Amino acid sequence: MKITVYFEPKDVKPTVVTNATVVLVDVLRVTSTIPVLLFHGAKAVNLCPDPGTAKKAFEKLKRGEGLLAGERDWEKIPGFHMGCSPLDSSREKVKGRIVCLSSPSKLRPIKNAQHVIMGSFVNLGEVYDSCLRGKRDVVVVCSGGQEDSVFAGMLVDFLQSTLGSNPVMVAESAKEAIALYRPWQGRILDLLRESPEGKQLIQKGHTKDLDYCSKTHRISAVPFLKDGLFAKEDAPKKRFHEDGKPKAPVAPQKGKSIKVTVPLFPKNPEHPVPGMDKGVKKGQHPAHDSKKHDDKKHEDKKGGDKKGEKVLPKKPEVKSPGGKGKKPVVHKPLFSKKTVATAPVKMIRKVR
Repeated sequence: MKITVYFEPKDVKPTVVTNATVVLVDVLRVTSTIPVLLFHGAKAVNLCPDPGTAKKAFEKLKRGEGLLAGERDWEKIPGFHMGCSPLDSSREKVKGRIVCLSSPSKLRPIKNAQHVIMGSFVNLGEVYDSCLRGKRDVVVVCSGGQEDSVFAGMLVDFLQSTLGSNPVMVAESAKEAIALYRPWQGRILDLLRESPEGKQLIQKGHTKDLDYCSKTHRISAVPFLKDGLFAKEDAPKKRFHEDGKPKAPVAPQKGKSIKVTVPLFPKNPEHPVPGMDKGVKKGQHPAHDSKKHDDKKHEDKKGGDKKGEKVLPKKPEVKSPGGKGKKPVVHKPLFSKKTVATAPVKMIRKVR
């Protein structure tokens, strides 16, 4: 992989970008705004050089299918739906629509370039992944601002330091971009505030735009050029870690339902169901186990009762650990007064 940086679009050589991944950079603010539009659900973005071209593209769309976006002197053009600020975008406005964006940016489609994407600080991580997935040479084309060169240096620094065993060739222009990035490492917001475009935005009252555009890895959207429009690149789902090992299974979270198999009839010592003992595991019915324990304790209190004889249970006295007696617990008989223990009941006891 060879990494090349062009600080001005006019310096791009068509032969270099033929089989490379071309990254267009205009931090303030085309390549920060378009990723946000796509992240909020826009179907595509048509980048136009002037308001007239944007209006013509908008008129060709069906009613309700498109939106007009553009600005003049950092302010929204009258009659347009929105400006070029990334903060103007919202899911309610742009979801499912084609945005015709008018911008005075120097960035334009490059001849012979087959794989064109857009990058900025807000989607740096996704742009990095896209460059690696392409397995092609990387060409970064800047719009001409200092902040664009700093972003190019940050991207090149990430690529050359994380590719590992893969051979990487860094052009002299890429090395210059890294040198421009190092003094501003960790100070991107200061960089945007001191840039000429940043100072103009502050004068217009758009300081929040600088704060937004200075955050790295803010959104997960990479615009790529397809049929003259920029659409959101579909990144594959990661099923394995970067080292090739499969991901560990995720532990069940609290609040999720768990399927439990319960017998059709509850286990009852007085009315046994054939074959139920085999299908029920120990400890599966804690309520039944406690009832069984109480019944056994009750039978022990009876003593040796004779056949056909009614024996009422005695009232046991329960003492607390402190020695003081509590209110006696009266156990109700298992059968009503008219019920008499018969031979089948004794047979059940023998089976136990």
